[in-house]
Amino acid sequence: MFAEWSFLGFLLPPLALPVLLALALYLLIRRLFVRWRLYHWLWQPVLADIAIFALLLWAVLALSGALPIAR
Repeated sequence: MFAEWSFLGFLLPPLALPVLLALALYLLIRRLFVRWRLYHWLWQPVLADIAIFALLLWAVLALSGALPIAR
């Protein structure tokens, strides 16, 4: 059974916080890429966005212990 977290008295699903953390990191990295004008050099910026978010989500979930990865 997964542990439950509470925020301001509301119970949250156990994976909500890592996913929101990955989303916040993704938005920060995307903002930096836009500021540095790196999207100009990409053929499909949407594919880069999806790949960056997927990698960040995997990293955050692996580090939080939510993925069953052998240690």
